[in-house]
Amino acid sequence: MAIQKHSYDGILESYEATLRWLDTLGVKIEPGRTKHYREVLEYWTENYRSATKWDAQKIFPDFVSAIFEVMAFIEIYESFKDVPIKDLAGITTKLNKGVSGPLNSADENANTSNARNFIFEALVAAKCHRPLKNVFAILDAESDTGFTLQDKKIWVECKRVTSPKKLEANIRKACNQLEIVLARNFGSDDRGMVAIDVSKLINPKDELYVQITDHELIRSIGIMMDNFIRDNFRVWEKVYSTKSKKILGLILRFSFMATSEKSNLIVHVAEWAVNPRLGLADSEQTFLQRLVEIIGSQEQT
Repeated sequence: MAIQKHSYDGILESYEATLRWLDTLGVKIEPGRTKHYREVLEYWTENYRSATKWDAQKIFPDFVSAIFEVMAFIEIYESFKDVPIKDLAGITTKLNKGVSGPLNSADENANTSNARNFIFEALVAAKCHRPLKNVFAILDAESDTGFTLQDKKIWVECKRVTSPKKLEANIRKACNQLEIVLARNFGSDDRGMVAIDVSKLINPKDELYVQITDHELIRSIGIMMDNFIRDNFRVWEKVYSTKSKKILGLILRFSFMATSEKSNLIVHVAEWAVNPRLGLADSEQTFLQRLVEIIGSQEQT
């Protein structure tokens, strides 16, 4: 897959459209992170061609957080912009809670992580809303979010994991929450999945990831996800061993800023994957394969 490189002008234009949409939803965007990101993008869009190396280093932490967060807001907007506002109350609530918090993600701690947690919930909902593929986010989900696919309801609990020591506890908590929802829908064909963002485990210091060529960048991102699953799948399989068989597995995501030396352009990289629980029935394996086709591809912007 070729890396999609949008100009900074294009990103700023999309973000301006996103901010207008947020305003129509009633999301209170100023003052706060969203205003700060617009200012950073405006500065970089006007100056990146003439910026010195020192300029780039000075603005880099702000720029990384700005692009990192802006692309999440834009993806949410692109997924839901055609949905009637009256149907988006749940997403609006998440966005209202998600626009606060530290300006830079590197400054986040356990006491200030709630805002970005809500954005991750909205982002998972956006990723699973693909009407043209007959996949629809459950906008009034009993869990953090959910979606319908092939007449099956999938409830999703979302966790952003910020420490390797917290991986098992986060997945266990999500499974416990899913069991409560599934118990309320006893006798149905509903299922559950856990969605985890592991960006902080892959790149804890929000450093720029560099490869020589675009091809190497794409290949290495896929390997990075494969290695994370290989190194950690026993953690979640241990949790599954005492949990409902209706919990099908994990949706995983990480994202960070990257560049290749050949292209010399900083891009936002987001990788999604689905890891099925061991021992699933063939029909459920097939179901998750369909989900992989929808959300399992790389995105570089």
